[in-house]
Formats: sequence, structure tokens, C-alpha cells
Amino acid sequence: MEFIFFICKELVKNMLMKVVKLVGFAIIFCYILLIVGREFLVISEEPKKADVIIVLSGGVGRLEKAVELYHAGYGDYLMLSRANVPGMTAERAIELGVPKKRLILEEKATSTYNTGIYTKDLMENNQLTSAIIVSSDYHMRRTKLSFERVFKDTEIERTYVASRQVMSDSLVMNKSEIHYTLSELTKYVGYSLGMYHFIDL
Repeated sequence: MEFIFFICKELVKNMLMKVVKLVGFAIIFCYILLIVGREFLVISEEPKKADVIIVLSGGVGRLEKAVELYHAGYGDYLMLSRANVPGMTAERAIELGVPKKRLILEEKATSTYNTGIYTKDLMENNQLTSAIIVSSDYHMRRTKLSFERVFKDTEIERTYVASRQVMSDSLVMNKSEIHYTLSELTKYVGYSLGMYHFIDL
């Protein structure tokens, strides 16, 4: 009887060890996927002179980065998407040193995708042929997907510049990085499937 008990105990012990190892490998694998996903989301190209700098609302540091590019001479105009939300108003841009006559305001957008639609319309109405598009680092992959689809039949030149504010190069991801990575990857899949036609993301 003791022998049978011993055998059962060893079997359970071995099974538990295997489960622990599998769980450990699964956690490590998922974490590696998160890091790869984080890097996939971030796009930031070298800025080059453009007619307008378009800044998307919704993240701290986006407007400041766009204004920095404006003052560095990379754009003749600054276009504020959703210019009616706090932190993205004309008044705030003027406080940061952008002349009122150099501002173009977009106030209809409700998602990343239709931001592309409305800003394209404004560019065409103002005969602007090139743009620097600014958003948060974690948001750039989805932004580029949206704008490339909207602008695909135009000759408007596009450069994508991130305000690197959340994502780091560290192998240790903090809670914000994990949150934004999971959230944006989910939304990116939705955008890839064209779900922006049905819901605002």
C-alpha cells in the first residue's frame, strides 16, 4: 500500500512539475509576443519638409511634438484634428507659439479612420500636397493603416512621426505599455478587417 501511495505521489509530483513548466513557458512566450507587438506598433519616420503637420487628438504630448516640428520648420501649417477637445484647441496651439493664421482646424472626426477622411478633405480644399502625421508612438501603426487607405488614390506625400511618450526600448514592460499594446493590437486587427465602417475605434 505504501508503495502504491509513493508511486501516486511521484506521478502527481511529476505532473505538477510539468504543468508549472508549461505555464512558465506560456508566460514567457506571451511576454515575448507582447514585446514584439509593442515594437510592431511603433512607427516613426524621419521628418521632412511638408505643407502641413497633422496632429491627431487623444494623447498627451502629441500637440507638443507637432508644435516642435512646426517651429523646426518642417511644416507651413498645423492642422488640429478634433480641435474642439481639451488639449487640442487653437488656443492651446497659439499658447505654444503657432500663429492663428497658420492653424487649420478639423472638428468632425470621431475615430482614427475618419480623421484621415476629414483631414484629407481639408488638405485638398487648401491645395496642400504633403503632410507630416503626428500621433502617439503606440497609435502610429493604426494611424498609418488608416491614412494609407484613405489617401491611396491621391498624390499627397505622407510622413509619419511619433511623439514617443509611452513605449520604451526596455525588455521590462510597465503596466501602461502592456495596456496600450494589448488595446492597440486588438484595434489594429479590427481596422485590418475594415471594422471602422461599422464602429468607431
